[in-house]
Amino acid sequence: MTGFQVLVVEDNRDGADSLAQCLRFYGFDVRVEYNGTDGLAAALDTLPDAILCDINLPGLNGFEVAKRVRASVPEPPVLIAISARNERDLVGPAGEAGFDHYFRKPADPAEIGGLLADYAVERMTSHICA
Repeated sequence: MTGFQVLVVEDNRDGADSLAQCLRFYGFDVRVEYNGTDGLAAALDTLPDAILCDINLPGLNGFEVAKRVRASVPEPPVLIAISARNERDLVGPAGEAGFDHYFRKPADPAEIGGLLADYAVERMTSHICA
């Protein structure tokens, strides 16, 4: 999966760093930002393949980060919301903001890694076949 870039945007440093370490173990290139403003800047600067973003962030919240990424990037990355919020209160707004997937905390790193691996293979296959 090397070459598949993932941006983790999470204000809980321990949670962000742990998730990033797990994703690195699975072979992804991972960058971490700890607030929405820095996360958005990193997303627009590096154009990662996937963004895992908390919803309740200092600076810009996760909904705003997703909306701005979708509005600014011609081929937006896979956007994955991660939140401790109640799922039924979040799924609709997450989809409206442009998230492709939603995980409730504590999220299973293996499940996230599997999802990202599917996208990495899809991206690699589309570039080879293009």
